Amino acid sequence: MEKEIVWTGQAQKDFWVIVNYIAENWPVSVVNDFNHLLNLKLQLLQKHPYLGYKSTKYSRYRRTKVNRRYILIYSVNRHHIVVHRLKHASLL
Repeated sequence: MEKEIVWTGQAQKDFWVIVNYIAENWPVSVVNDFNHLLNLKLQLLQKHPYLGYKSTKYSRYRRTKVNRRYILIYSVNRHHIVVHRLKHASLL
């Protein structure tokens, strides 16, 4: 059974900061590519929620790459996958 994706307020803020940054600095195709890769990753996580690596510091969280620059930080509970953050890979 696929789990529902739930975004925290911070994750939504992270998403819009990233999209706005990409839109200001790169062609529209890069924004579209990012959105496409993010959606593919979320669909994959719905089917395989434990796909990402478990955090060594905070065992409750997992992380997985969206692309080579951005990482999705999430947790899994009984009914949901909770997206906590979208971070630039260099910040981790």
